[in-house]
Amino acid sequence: MLEFALKYFPLYFQGAFISVGLTILAMSGALVIGLVVALGRVSGNTAVRYASSAYVALFRGVPPLVMIYIVYFGLPAWAASSGVEWLRAAMHPLDNRVVSATLALSVISGAYAAEILRASIQAVPPEQREAARSIGMSHFLTLRRIILPQAFRIAFPPLGSEFIIILKGTSLVSVIGVSELMRTAQLAASSTFQSLTAYSFAAVFYIAMVILIQTVVYLLERWMRSNRVHA
Repeated sequence: MLEFALKYFPLYFQGAFISVGLTILAMSGALVIGLVVALGRVSGNTAVRYASSAYVALFRGVPPLVMIYIVYFGLPAWAASSGVEWLRAAMHPLDNRVVSATLALSVISGAYAAEILRASIQAVPPEQREAARSIGMSHFLTLRRIILPQAFRIAFPPLGSEFIIILKGTSLVSVIGVSELMRTAQLAASSTFQSLTAYSFAAVFYIAMVILIQTVVYLLERWMRSNRVHA
């Protein structure tokens, strides 16, 4: 085990670095999607509210692995067979494994982030919205200055958990050849025939990353609580 660790540590570290980078990209996309869908979920427009609810119901029901296959294999093949030039051009970026993986994870996680943000927006006391409107603030100004800052503070702990879920979900993108941590473990196992050691070493990396992220989330959460007390 020690000899394996010393030999493959740099490759595993590189794979872990790619996993974290992919997680940050996917989480960024999920937050953008989640915010748009969450605002749609609390919108007064019935059509927008139904469309946002449909997005959440649809993509919370699709397993991430299925979405990865749809985005990387399905959409480019469908565009190529359609014979429509602009559609083929639009789907061309999906030939890139990292782009496809990021999009697939963002779409799935966006549905979960939307529910977290919706609940956080609704947790802000409605009296604050009424007070802001009473002093002449517009709807969007009230959202930007009053509602969303408080909602993001409330949503921070569950969004931290979602970040960890995405990190572990990045192991699935090894099926399309992204050289993240799990793919590194697969290559090490196939070249050394030490499958137990190779995958156990990957598990150690995942555990270390999750503990590190949990610690950072806890420290940031405590810092935000402290700032709120002194504000």
